[in-house]
Amino acid sequence: MPRLAPADWVSLGAVEDFPEGKPVRATAGELAVVVVREGDRCHVLAERCAHLSGRLSEGSLVEGCLRCPWHGSTFRLRDGEVVHGPATAPQPVMEARVLSGHLEIRLPAAG
Repeated sequence: MPRLAPADWVSLGAVEDFPEGKPVRATAGELAVVVVREGDRCHVLAERCAHLSGRLSEGSLVEGCLRCPWHGSTFRLRDGEVVHGPATAPQPVMEARVLSGHLEIRLPAAG
């Protein structure tokens, strides 16, 4: 992921472009991500499932988690940890912030 993901803050667009409670696909450079907005907070994970690359933007939200539509792997939004397999590796999570109504992301612990 580090070769594709931005090391510095990159805008994904206006927060209002991400409907609350619905996974939405976006791109940051060459990296596809899925954004889930919960009120003023946005969770951003790598879009392709760590298990077999299912599109998490087509998944469903279940109790603070995102479930892959292909095989049901379920990841916690806040940290990408596996709640239910078959995935065994956590889903990569991006650091997110909102500035002037725009969602920005970067690799965790960058800068």
